Amino acid sequence: MVQKKEQKEPDLSKMSQLLLAGATMLGESCPDCTVPLFKKNDEIFCPNCERKAVYAKNKDEIKTIEQKISLGEATHQLKEVLTGKITLLTNKLASLDTPGEINEILELIERILGILEKIS
Repeated sequence: MVQKKEQKEPDLSKMSQLLLAGATMLGESCPDCTVPLFKKNDEIFCPNCERKAVYAKNKDEIKTIEQKISLGEATHQLKEVLTGKITLLTNKLASLDTPGEINEILELIERILGILEKIS
């Protein structure tokens, strides 16, 4: 016996609020839960699954979109890690007294800021 994915019941009040907020209900449905997709600010999403939707014309385009999404997620993670490192280095900098150590920490912070600027 094939089990179906457990589906949430569509939240009609949420869908109504989206329409009142200027979103457009599209003619296409979510492939997972079959609730109509919505579009707002050039973003297409399922209000039930709370996931973005992307249209692709062929398998190559699907692969390209998946790679962009994966790269975006990795970039986001990298930003979080680097921001955390800046915080750690800043805390360490506060306790240093020797110019050489201070300069070393400042150079690391500068390099991290440069990387953050490049990936933003």
